Amino acid sequence: MTTHALPVLFVDDEVHNLELFRLQFEGTFALRTASGGEQALAVMAREAIGVLLADEHMPGMTGVDLLSHAVSRWPDTVRVIVSAYSDPPRLLRAINRGHAHEYIVKPWDKAELMACMERGLAIAARRRALLARAEITELYERDASEQYDTAHIVGEDTGLRDVVALARRAAPSDATLLITGETGTGKELIARLVHDASPRRLHPFVRVNCAALAEGVLESELFGHEQGAFTGAHRQRKGRFELAHSGTLFLDEIGEVSARMQAMLLRVLQEKEIERVGGSLPIRVDVRVVAATHRDLRRLVRDNQFREDLYYRLNVVPLHVPALRERRADVRPLVQHFLAKHGPRMGNLAHVDPEVFEYLEAYHWRGNVRELENVVQRALILAQGPELTIEDFTFDLDDAVAGGASLPPGGLSLHDDLKEEERRRILSALDRCQGNQSQAAKLLGMPRRTLVERLRGYGMTRRPKE
Repeated sequence: MTTHALPVLFVDDEVHNLELFRLQFEGTFALRTASGGEQALAVMAREAIGVLLADEHMPGMTGVDLLSHAVSRWPDTVRVIVSAYSDPPRLLRAINRGHAHEYIVKPWDKAELMACMERGLAIAARRRALLARAEITELYERDASEQYDTAHIVGEDTGLRDVVALARRAAPSDATLLITGETGTGKELIARLVHDASPRRLHPFVRVNCAALAEGVLESELFGHEQGAFTGAHRQRKGRFELAHSGTLFLDEIGEVSARMQAMLLRVLQEKEIERVGGSLPIRVDVRVVAATHRDLRRLVRDNQFREDLYYRLNVVPLHVPALRERRADVRPLVQHFLAKHGPRMGNLAHVDPEVFEYLEAYHWRGNVRELENVVQRALILAQGPELTIEDFTFDLDDAVAGGASLPPGGLSLHDDLKEEERRRILSALDRCQGNQSQAAKLLGMPRRTLVERLRGYGMTRRPKE
């Protein structure tokens, strides 16, 4: 006999695991299953889920990616990683990236997994009770104030000076903004700054990640649906446009939406009204739209992959957030910010060996500010004492320096990582200059003597043949 009102959703691409889960827990919990991330998101869009359990390794969307998508859309759902690996660093990384509450190791112990789900459902029920007493505006404002402080943005006085100044100038208007920049640069932070500095700041800031949802799910999320509009639509549901009424709607990764969805968004921007899925009556909405993308929309327009009229509707005020490697002066204050943010929660008031900053500022930071925060969090966890040294900073295999080099399973230390990057750049420069060390040194911006010393340090007295 099921004793819990909220269902548990188990996601695994292996059919026998789904069958075993149902066999062991059907009748004790209200169960839902899905064989992949997209299917799981569709289930969660249709009904409230108390506990989400996701296998770590799945084709397409991984369990970690699924949980990180779920955390912003369904904050009351308790998230659990299910992993076939018991390696603590690997699981810690999965927990951090997926915002998971717990992890379960395969093959699971039935009693352990049952206790985990019991705890999760109790937490989810308490959260839903609190959310039910809150107005939707208060909910979104609390979420924004807890996670973002736009009164002063780290880098506002250095690398982000121009973009922050333009954002503050554009904020008082209702003009649509298009924020561009690489993944992890802080585009959402700029969008929230625009909202917080605008006359709409007392109304909701609502975010949608357009890349995370299949087209049918995205349509329902944006425009809502009527009861009976599709299988599983048991009640009327407002979409993000309605929830953002009088406030700001942030459309993240706008470059990923389909041609059909582009046409629907263009109509909303032109007509200021929407229709719910399964409905026929237009609903007026007063929403300021801020869009963001890491893609080159102008190139997509030229390639007929993005509507030119929608591009110009979105790009009224363009804002470009530079990559972290283009604003290295921000690295030091960002590290201090992340130490203050994460240190107290870990019982760690660590400070940084000054030598570390030299290496951090020289690193390429493919993942930008998001990668830097992840690396600082890991350093706090791995630190042996109150001072963070170079040895405490490591990078995961999939976040390592570009180039596809073979790396050890545990990743490289920051010192070794940078040395390997330097070696590759020197070899590349020598290849381009056909082995001429003077020309290569000039290309690298270093004295020839320094280049010779570096080559000697790597055991290469002449240009190696690779």
